[in-house]
Formats: sequence, C-alpha cells, structure tokens
Amino acid sequence: MKKMISLLTALTLGLTLFAGCGAAPAATTAAAPETTEATEPILTGPAALDGKKIMFVGNSYTYLGNCVLSKSDLRQNERIYDQGLFFQLCKLHGAEVNVTNWCFGGHSSNQIFAAVCGKSGACENECHENYIIDPYYDYVAIQPYYESGYAGNLQKHLQHIVDFFRKHNPNVKFLLMVPHMAYDLNFRWRNDLEDLDPNDFIICNWGAMLNDIVQGTVKVPGATQEYLRSSFVISIKEDDGHHQNLLAGYITTLMAYCAITGESAVGQPYDFASDASINPKFDWELFRSEKYVYDPTTNFIEIYNSPEDMKGLQMLVDEYLAKYNPER
Repeated sequence: MKKMISLLTALTLGLTLFAGCGAAPAATTAAAPETTEATEPILTGPAALDGKKIMFVGNSYTYLGNCVLSKSDLRQNERIYDQGLFFQLCKLHGAEVNVTNWCFGGHSSNQIFAAVCGKSGACENECHENYIIDPYYDYVAIQPYYESGYAGNLQKHLQHIVDFFRKHNPNVKFLLMVPHMAYDLNFRWRNDLEDLDPNDFIICNWGAMLNDIVQGTVKVPGATQEYLRSSFVISIKEDDGHHQNLLAGYITTLMAYCAITGESAVGQPYDFASDASINPKFDWELFRSEKYVYDPTTNFIEIYNSPEDMKGLQMLVDEYLAKYNPER
C-alpha cells in the first residue's frame, strides 16, 4: 500500500513538472533598458584641447606671425610638438596639446595635398601626404592661398583634405583660417565662405577683421592708437606688403584658440607673445628691426603695450567669430 501511494505521489509530481515546462512565462511589466548610440562628449574650455592633436596647414601667412614656428624639414616627426604661440596659449591654460606645423612657404592647400606638390625646391615632385605617418588629428586648421584651379565652391575644393583626415578620425574638426592677404589680393575663394558646411568648419576670419580695421570700416573699441596698414603688416621690401607681423600672429592664435574652446577672447593673456625667454623669435623689438626695413614706420608694439587697445582687439575677435559662424 505504501509503495502504491509513493508511486502515485511521484506520478503526480512528474505531471506537474511536465505541465510547468510547457507553460508560457509569466507576464512582466518591467521595461527593456533603452540603448543609445555612443557619442563623443562636447568639450569646452581648455578641456577641448587637453591631450589633443592639432595640425596647422598653410604657409608663411600662418607661421610668420609665430602662431606656429617656421620649419623646413618635410618629415612629420620634425614638425610635431611645435611650441609657437598656439601651444604657449594652451599651456598657460593647462592644456597639453600636440601642435603640428604643416605649413610650407609659398604653398597653397591644394599643393600640400596633391599627388605631386609642383613647387620648386626641396619638395619638388614630392607628395606631402606621404610624409604624414600619423594622420590621426582632433583638429585641422587650413589656411588657403592662391589655390590654383579653384572652381568656385570652397567646400568642394577642400573636401579631399576633409576626407583625408576624416578617414582616420571621423570626429576630426576643421578651422578655416582666412589671412589678411586674401583681402589684399582679392582671392576668389574668400567670397565663398558661405559654401562651407558649418558641421565641418569653424571660420576664423582674422583677415577680414584686420582689413576692416585698416580700411576704417570698423573701429577698435577704446583705441588709443591710430591703426595703419603697418600696424599689422610687415615691410621688408617694396613688393612685400602682405605678410602679418607678430601682433597679427597673436590675433591669429587667439581666434583659433577661442574657436575651439568657445571661450571669450576678452581677458585672454598676451604677455607671453613677446617673452623672448620662451623663444628668441618672440622678441618684438628684434622683429621690428628685421621686418620693417623698407618702411620702418609701425606702431604694433605701441598697440601691444596698450591694455585698452588689446582689449578692443580681443572684443573684435569675439565679434568676428560670431559674425562668420552664426550657427556656432
């Protein structure tokens, strides 16, 4: 009898377990966790540059004012860790940034990124791209020049450079650096800045700012000095009246820094720009004696020594960044 009861109990338990296995799972009201695509955080202030890499692409209209320091070697490893004004300004804010000077005298951007450079000299028949061993950059600042073969669409003209760097870092950001000589010589591309996709480029039009000051269409707020062409442009010889001086080089540097960090230019330091103990090239008196030979008349040092004028120029940097980047 006991065996029969045990058998019936086991049979009942087995049927119960079998029925449980075939039953639908209990309904639940818990929501499935949401999944979102990972995005790169938007950094502002010095954090936007700390630990980052930036390349300045251009020519003497970028390096003569010491934004980056002049180099002659074609190799990338000789052009990284540049310690010009841009690096120094970042350093003052505690941002460790690796700056590459990819500026070659007399070159346009399409020559620097052509299959064959075409310029006479050390880089004749060379391809500058072949010397970029590490193409990963967080920021690339492009300063165009004559741009031979320019066909009327600036975004399209620069797209091959954008594609080159974006292939290695999809999140790379670009600055377009517009020099003063683009207005002096009325380069066609400077009229097509609106072609640029604001998702790709921030426009640093320091050239328009200086041109407007010199032409008198814009006044420097609180100015104590008169602003002449020689306030921003050197005068080595009669036919060279387009290259920027060290004051213009500081403005170039400041506009690039503020474009990336989102900081206001007003109140930014500038004493470092004339500190020859950092680098002999920062000696403003020596620069004036060497670069103002044809016409020695200039007051760029007097402007630099005027807190009122420097604040006014910094205010205009903010104004021109906003003017040319309305969606920023």
